[in-house]
Amino acid sequence: MGTAGGAGAVYQLMPRTDPPLVAKIYNDKVLQFIRSDRKYAQRIIALGLHRDELAKSLSFATWPRRLIFNEREPKDAQQALLGFTMERLVGTTSLIDLVTQQNARFKITPDTTAFLCITLAAQLARMHRHPWTFVFGDMSPNNFHITADLTKVRFIDTDGFQFDYNNGMYTFRLSGLTPGFKSPGADASLQRTGRLTTTHDDFVLAILLFMMLMADKGMPIHPFQCGDTPEDVRIEKRQFPLSDPVQFPLPAPVVAAWNELPQKLRDAFTRTFTGPTPIPAAEWETILTDYRRCL
Repeated sequence: MGTAGGAGAVYQLMPRTDPPLVAKIYNDKVLQFIRSDRKYAQRIIALGLHRDELAKSLSFATWPRRLIFNEREPKDAQQALLGFTMERLVGTTSLIDLVTQQNARFKITPDTTAFLCITLAAQLARMHRHPWTFVFGDMSPNNFHITADLTKVRFIDTDGFQFDYNNGMYTFRLSGLTPGFKSPGADASLQRTGRLTTTHDDFVLAILLFMMLMADKGMPIHPFQCGDTPEDVRIEKRQFPLSDPVQFPLPAPVVAAWNELPQKLRDAFTRTFTGPTPIPAAEWETILTDYRRCL
């Protein structure tokens, strides 16, 4: 059985292995990119060739394990590549479900949320510090999964990451972003260069952290959600409604939940959402660790 996604379909592999594996087979549109754009193919091949190092240094991400070709010993990997195998996550919950679905939150405490927020920020900071300078890019809450025991955060969609390989000899672009989970200017930058910086990830990280912490207060709201204006429009204008509730009226329960957060957290979100430079992931790790100590 296969599960269709944006870039292809994911199939369970038999017989079962340890860890269990799935195969991601690209759809015809992506395969056309791979066949015609050498860099597009090199991105996936580089990840597959360095799977052991990546699995060791950034073990929280589901990296490609083995490449899948349409022949046993391909003479041209670019023309023969079909997809790759990767670990199948078992019993995990997507971050979006953990935030919005009440039945997924019955074991969640403020301390658990703080721990997961710290873990998410720390892991993203590790990605940014890696020699390949990874940029996650499409940081949809669907691309983060939480293990059943609420102790680990797994990153998926790794074949879509932006990175520089072999001392910058190879540079790989991002494809697309999920509406509502963008940084100011991200779309324009992708159209212009196909690339983003780690500050994009830092901005979207703050969106995810905000949603997680507000869900703890019973208000799983997007930080730029207000009225009928699309979130992406407010993001582009850096209009963070809670920074000016007079200009951007919000329901009283949302404002009350926001005011329950410590001033240091509110200042950090306001600085990221309205200022020119978002707080880096590593700094969020420190801010959230202090917050957790005070719970």
